[in-house]
Amino acid sequence: MRQMTALIKPASSDCNLRCSYCFYCDEADTRNKITAERMEISTAENLIKKMFDFCGENSVLTFMFQGGEPLLAGNEFFKKFIELAEKYRTQGSVIQYTLQTNGTLITEEFCRLFKENNFLIGVSIDGDKELHDKNRCKSFDKAMQGIELLKKHGIDFNILSVITAKTDATMLFDFYKRNDFRSVQPIYCLDPLSGEKSDCSLNAKQLARFKKRLFNLWFSEVSKGNHFYVRDFDNLLSLITKGVAEQCGASGRCNAQLVVEADGTCYPCDFYCLDEFECANINETDINGILNSDGLKKFMSYDEEKNTLCQSCPVKAVCGGGCKRYRSLYNQLSGYCPQMDFILHVLDKLRNVK
Repeated sequence: MRQMTALIKPASSDCNLRCSYCFYCDEADTRNKITAERMEISTAENLIKKMFDFCGENSVLTFMFQGGEPLLAGNEFFKKFIELAEKYRTQGSVIQYTLQTNGTLITEEFCRLFKENNFLIGVSIDGDKELHDKNRCKSFDKAMQGIELLKKHGIDFNILSVITAKTDATMLFDFYKRNDFRSVQPIYCLDPLSGEKSDCSLNAKQLARFKKRLFNLWFSEVSKGNHFYVRDFDNLLSLITKGVAEQCGASGRCNAQLVVEADGTCYPCDFYCLDEFECANINETDINGILNSDGLKKFMSYDEEKNTLCQSCPVKAVCGGGCKRYRSLYNQLSGYCPQMDFILHVLDKLRNVK
């Protein structure tokens, strides 16, 4: 049985908000090629067919729709996509759908489609209204209305929060609990690829301080037997207890992703959708052609410099140097690593989590 995931950009980096810290808009702006803003259904069909051809029968295929704002592709696009997935589904195979959205464009019609096809929805909410609206174009009220629609229709969803220099861990955790958001994913804000400093991005000390404070609150909650999924902490727990994690880069080793832009161009990682790592176009080659492309090989051999402390780090077996997109942050201060600081703080406690 094969498992395969495609991260699909049906509206490319286009968004009805274009938040100030959006990392994907930053990537798209650095590319020389102007990507189509909407995916043609013929491109979607080529992707679906070639994934099933590659995986064969009794496989699990996950289609993850991201952006920009993927809902800009429109309800009809997703209906046709699902019809094509059913058309090409191989015997015994399972299809899974997930979608990340800013929540402001969720409608009753979208909710019916999500429910009928068992979508898992990720909604971007950075915290309470004041903090969220500061960087997300005053979208808090509309996003929360979108969440209410998801609840009304019984649709599974989780929360993604961009963590900035202004995010307070205690206030954020209290916000999660007040709204009964029990499955969350922090995303730590970085400087743009240009290296220009951003008011939103965290520095090394801020990152470690935030993660330790959020962990303490999370640990107190789960120690009482209460369910509370925080992707970072659950992945670290899995690494400690099982030696594996579902989160790419959690153990410092990259797994090639299949990121598919609106025009069919493929890239190996959502953090590195850049000209130098362009793989191939799904309209012009099959999955094997993408997996053997020069762009993917270049990405897999490319590495960001690890912190010098890695050589003697007592938690290297767990961290492995971390995701390479974050290495510039880990290397920010000589003789200090925020990831080591954090993991040493939580390691003994995690070993006691049931």
